[in-house]
Order: sequence, then C-alpha cells, then structure tokens
Amino acid sequence: MGVTEQVRRPSWPLPWWYPAVPAVAVLVIVLSGTWESLSWPYQEWQYTSAQFHQQTALAAPACAAWAAVVAGRLTSPSRIFAPAAGQRMGAPVVRQHLVPLGAVLVGSYLLGLAPLVAVTVIDAEFGGPDLLVMLSGLLGISASITVGYLIGVLARSAFIAPVAFLLFFAFTVLGSTGDTYAAVVPVLHIDPELGQVENPAMVVFRCVFLLAVTIVAAMVAAQVLAHRVPRPRRGWTTTAALTAIPVALAVLGVSTTPDLFRLPADPPRQCAERHGIEYCVHQGHASQLDDLITALDPAFTARGPQEQIERVHDRALLWSDPLAVPETTHVVILSPGNTITGSEPYFAAGRLAGMDACDKKYPEKVGGNSGGEHPYDRAVDLAAWLERNPLALHDTNPFKDVDTDTMREWITTHSEEIRTCSLDTVELPS
Repeated sequence: MGVTEQVRRPSWPLPWWYPAVPAVAVLVIVLSGTWESLSWPYQEWQYTSAQFHQQTALAAPACAAWAAVVAGRLTSPSRIFAPAAGQRMGAPVVRQHLVPLGAVLVGSYLLGLAPLVAVTVIDAEFGGPDLLVMLSGLLGISASITVGYLIGVLARSAFIAPVAFLLFFAFTVLGSTGDTYAAVVPVLHIDPELGQVENPAMVVFRCVFLLAVTIVAAMVAAQVLAHRVPRPRRGWTTTAALTAIPVALAVLGVSTTPDLFRLPADPPRQCAERHGIEYCVHQGHASQLDDLITALDPAFTARGPQEQIERVHDRALLWSDPLAVPETTHVVILSPGNTITGSEPYFAAGRLAGMDACDKKYPEKVGGNSGGEHPYDRAVDLAAWLERNPLALHDTNPFKDVDTDTMREWITTHSEEIRTCSLDTVELPS
C-alpha cells in the first residue's frame, strides 16, 4: 500500500465508545423528554412534529460538546496522525469524521423520538406529520454537530467541549424568551397545540438557515484543517465570505420576527347538544366530546334553565379569532396531557357562579374561605355546589344541604347579584 493511499484512508483512531457514549446520552435525553407523553390517552400530530425540534434543547448542546471532543482528539497537531504542517486534504478528513459521528447522533435522536411517533400513528385522531417541522429539528442537531466540531478544530483541544455545550444551551435560552429568535433557533418557547400550524414560511427559513450553518461550519473546518502553516490572505477571505452567509440569514431572521403559527379559519369540528347546551370540539378531540359532556352537564343540570352559557366550545376551534368569542360561549381547554374531569367542571361552575365578576371586582383575593360572608367566598361556595363534586363541598359551605329545587329558585331570584358578585347583600337559602 503506497503512502498516498495510506493518507487517503478514513481516519478514526478513537475507541469504539467515543460515538457510543453520546449516542446513549442523546437517546436518554430524548426519551426522558417525551416519556410522559407516551401514556396520554390520545395524541396530536402538532405536538409530536414539534418535538423533533423541541427536544434539541438539551440534545443539541450535548451533540455540540461531543463533536468538539472528537475534533479536539482527532485534529490536534499534537497527534501523530494530525501533523502540524503539510497539506491534510481538509474536506476528506472532515467528511470522514463528521459522517459517522453525525449518522450515530442523528440516528440516536430519531430512535429516541420513535416511540412517540409510533403512539401518535396509533392514537392521533386528526392530521398527519409535518415533515418540514420535523426536518428543522434534524437540521438543528446537524448544525450543532458541525459547529461543535469546528469549535474543537479551532481550539485544537477536547477541553473546549464545555464552551460548545454552553454556547448551544445559550441558544436554547434565547429560543425560550419569545418569538424573536424562532426563525433561527429550533427551540420554541411554547409547544403548538391542535388548531395551530407552525408558520410554513418561518419553518422553511429556519431549515435554510440551519442547513447553511451546517454546510458553512463544515467548509470552514475543512479550510482550517487543509494547512496548519500560516494561511494566505485568500484563505481568510474565503472563510469570511462563507461565514457571512449564515450571519446575514441570522440577522434577517431575528429582525423580521414572523408569526409563529398559522391559524386555520374554519377547523373541522364535531358537535352534540345536551339540555340546551351546544358542545363542539375540534375533530382531533372527537373522542373527548362524550367525556366533556359528562363532566360539565351536572353543573348545567344543577343550575337549571339559564342564558349565561349557551355553548361550550373547544379552544382549538377558536385560535383564529379568540376576541370574537361571544360571552355566552364557554371555552374549554382540551389537551392530551390534562384530564377533562380535573379543572373544566370547576371553571364552568365558576362562570355560572359569577367568579369572572368576582375576580375583576376583588383582584386581591386569592382563593376563598368556605362559609365566609365575603361575596367572593359565597361565589366560591356556590361554584362548589354547582360543580357537584363532594370533595369540593366543605361542611362549612352554606349550600351543602340545600335541595336542588330550592337552590335553582334562589339562583334564579338572585341572578343579578350572582352576575355582579354581590351575594353578600342577599339572604342565603335554607
């Protein structure tokens, strides 16, 4: 075998566990971040698709740090296989390092997301995967690997790894501050919900930016590795020109701040009526309609005929124009991570008991004291009675032992006092 052929051979003189350790770390990070959602009663493709970029919050810093370790170990001039002088065929060397490392890390990232995708295929009731959104997450991982590798090449030491980790963790923090950096940082400050679609224009821009970062970082690393001797001016000019591309894209993305989500105007719905109340949910929440009716109907039945709430609508139907929701529409928040029986009956009963007016009238009040004479306390007690939850009815609740017919008559008689949170001015039923 000639010398030239030996030089051109792939070079990975590191132990087998060098790619295995970060692969396991990335797998654990992603699985721990999505494990709870695997047991949800149903899934939403908006959430699952977004996890492809949301899970980069910790996975990307870990990938960047280990890529810096690999570069520091494989390209340092102190290594016998990385001589300080002479042409080193930068691009082939970078390719031989990044391709196997990238394949292992991206593969472990996908493996960690596979269980969530599998349960979503089975349990999702509407829509399908957003492939572009998913791609943006994979490009985020790729960018972290190449930039981390470049940092290791420039530092010529594996000890630079913590800097690479902190740099990408800082990007995660930027993404969590709001919409400003959403076009260039794959981690969003909120997860999209059913009825929301990540802005396609923004996602395309993010993909282009992350792809540019990946390519430019690899090219700059190749140029640096091509010669360890002093570089000619032309080489620095090329490096500066390459670096200017992602920098310009980053400035453009941060300065424009596009809308985070696109909101379909007329999402598909499924409706039913019970005791004069119309219940409507997004098609993706169709399996929850019966449970919603079962949870809220006792409060409306206890209240009797009323005009305060005529409709109960899923928030996923109202994203496009939330300010146009009529006062007679009660909005419920359905999420696979929350049970309907937990808070929604309380909120519905609270509206019927005038809690909205009480919150505005007495903003300093936090919670209520059952049996108290303050109008806020009486509204809380009335809401607990309407909720029909034995656990919410304390012994001190003045409505606890009042029969339903008497309560209905009393509520009808004092509907104005209930609406204005003025129950301290009326006599309680007995």
